[in-house]
Amino acid sequence: MSEKELVQYTKKLLVSPEDPSILTPTELHDAIVMIMNLLKKLGTNGVGGVPNDVTQMPLLIKIASFLTALRTSGLDHKAEYIAEAAKAVLEFSRLVDLPQQKPQYNILDIVGTGGDGQNTFNVSTSAAIVASGIPHLKICKHGGKASTSNSGAGDLIGKLGCDIAKVTPTSVPQLWNDNDFLFLLAPYFHDGMSLMAPLRKVLGIPTIFNVLGPLLHPVDHVNKRVLGVYSHDLGEEYVKAAAMVYPQSEIFVVWGNVGLDEVSPIGKTTVWHFKRDQQYEQDNFQKFDIEPSMFGIQEHSLQDCISLGPEANAHILRDEILSGKHKLGDNHPIYDYILLNTAVLYCLAVGNHDWKTGIEMAEASIQSGSALKSLQHFIDSVQNL
Repeated sequence: MSEKELVQYTKKLLVSPEDPSILTPTELHDAIVMIMNLLKKLGTNGVGGVPNDVTQMPLLIKIASFLTALRTSGLDHKAEYIAEAAKAVLEFSRLVDLPQQKPQYNILDIVGTGGDGQNTFNVSTSAAIVASGIPHLKICKHGGKASTSNSGAGDLIGKLGCDIAKVTPTSVPQLWNDNDFLFLLAPYFHDGMSLMAPLRKVLGIPTIFNVLGPLLHPVDHVNKRVLGVYSHDLGEEYVKAAAMVYPQSEIFVVWGNVGLDEVSPIGKTTVWHFKRDQQYEQDNFQKFDIEPSMFGIQEHSLQDCISLGPEANAHILRDEILSGKHKLGDNHPIYDYILLNTAVLYCLAVGNHDWKTGIEMAEASIQSGSALKSLQHFIDSVQNL
């Protein structure tokens, strides 16, 4: 494909939504593949570097125009388009090659799109660690570093003492069997997203790439997923997109009604649930609300669950939460926040809505020391690579 074809695709985004000539999901897939191939040919100054040739500017302007028109059209928040974009990016990813064997137990991920602007504690990563201390659960957490907050998953894991640069597509198989918690830092697996990073930074507006992260897990063994979105309007489309990308997974898409891309410690959280009936080959979608009282815990304001930065968050998580200094009933905001999100992971894994049992299992993981042991074992395993 040529730059001229990209311009034609951009024009297809400028027509009325009812116009039959509007850009199709398949054309979006082809456009993203073309964009990444063109950026790959241009070359950059290292991973995430900035193109250094002024003659490249016309092409970069055309790519920026396409992404801006796509955002303006609203198609980038439609299920079929999100799914095709994710599939295009995965064509440029380095996926993990693991034996295709039936897992002994459920393998989960919990990750949000980001972009909610709330800057809360690293609850998804914390919940992943705690859940990994529950028997028969394996968590393969996929995430990045901070973009819209002051502490991303990768920042926290690094401050906890893990040399995450050693966790690569080639080393994950060495870590897989002996760890119930693994963390995969996205940039080491997704060359296509790295190619896009400089342009996205200069562009300065949200694009379709802002919502793709949770749909790009490089390990296809994951069969249960909690995916957070930053807006209610995105939720229903996102669960449909996730079902297209991960048809064999059971999925919760969550949105905290206070404006949070995870299960909220205050007020209601809306959950969109996808599960495929393998016997009848039928896709089942449900929608329901949950709130802290259903889990038997007190509500806490977002301000009480604020992120203090990677180093402080790591200290709180390791030395206060995982060490068992707090317990259920103390009404400690961050402790309860982590229990809440862990309980949702657990209930998805076991296939029920017994939220209070989920809380009990989460607390048992912490108080028994299993969660901390799981984290430390992963850190040590990475160190020994």
